[in-house]
Amino acid sequence: MKKIAKLKRGDFIMLLFAGIVAGALFVWTWSTDWVRRSAADNRLMAKIERDGKKVAEIDLNEITETQYIEFDEGIKVTIEAEPGRIRFLHSDCPDQICVMTGWLTREGHIAVCLPSKTVVSI
Repeated sequence: MKKIAKLKRGDFIMLLFAGIVAGALFVWTWSTDWVRRSAADNRLMAKIERDGKKVAEIDLNEITETQYIEFDEGIKVTIEAEPGRIRFLHSDCPDQICVMTGWLTREGHIAVCLPSKTVVSI
C-alpha cells in the first residue's frame, strides 16, 4: 500500500499564493467589466455596412421601439434593432450563421453575413 504524502509547509504556501493570485485576477476582471458596463458615456452605436459601404448608423440608446432594416437586393436580409441591442432577424443565405449569432449588445460585438456582404457591428 502506498503512503499518501502530506502537504509540507512550502506546498501550502505555494497553494495559498496561487489562490490569492487567482482571486485577485477574478476580482480585477469583474471590476473592470463592471466599470466598462456602467460608464455614463457608454453610447451603443450600431453600424450597418453592405458591400463595404456604410448604409446606416443607429444609436441603440435612443431608439424607443423595434426597428426593422430590410435589404432586398441580392440575398435578402432583415435586421432588427431594439433599445440596447441589434441582430440579424432573417437572411436568405444558406448557412444562417449571421442569424444564429443572436443579439449584439456590447461594444465590439459583430455579426457578418458573408453571402450578402452585410456587416452589423457595435
